Amino acid sequence: MNETLGFAVLAFTSLLAIVNPLGAVPICIAMTSGYSPQHRTTAVRRAALTGLVVMLVFAAAGTWILRFFGITPEAFRIAGGILFFGIGADMLQAKRSRVKMTEEEEAAGSAKEDVGIIPLGLPTLVGPGAITTVIALNGQALHVQQKLAVYGAIVLVSAISWLLLVAAPAVTRHIGTTGMNVMTRLMGLLVMVVGAQFVIDGLTIVARSIVAGLPAS
Repeated sequence: MNETLGFAVLAFTSLLAIVNPLGAVPICIAMTSGYSPQHRTTAVRRAALTGLVVMLVFAAAGTWILRFFGITPEAFRIAGGILFFGIGADMLQAKRSRVKMTEEEEAAGSAKEDVGIIPLGLPTLVGPGAITTVIALNGQALHVQQKLAVYGAIVLVSAISWLLLVAAPAVTRHIGTTGMNVMTRLMGLLVMVVGAQFVIDGLTIVARSIVAGLPAS
């Protein structure tokens, strides 16, 4: 039970850090600046639902995707860990990672009439990092309870994202730019730690398989 609880905490914290809904608040405000309150609420709901569906689909189909392309879970963990280092490094500088969205995509999104699905849902909330995380976490789950913990983390992070974006103007007023930058840096540190753990786990399994395959002396 303790093992499952620890895995659930890992799943939630790592996914919350990589999605970083607080970092999406300024983008949401900028993209919905000309919206009415009702229109903004609708766009935010679509963004949260888009992120939820995408993460659930990749969590459920992740193992099949890896098998289809002949990718081992260990290779995916190592590659995901390296990706997290890049995202975390940007966040430590209080920058929105360009792995999620480039300046061109952000400018194009601002010109759209409805930004709920793209680019607010994808890739602002759920980008390559979040997709990698849910696939890696589902691959690490050892039994049904841990798999359910992954799905629970996805639902909870999506709900938190929705609440923060709905309250984006109030969050900006109360926390301010400095407060959001501090939180982004803390999340960035957590993302880098999770990335390091992914790399360590992947390399450990690879090293064990190599040692196990060596002929006895």
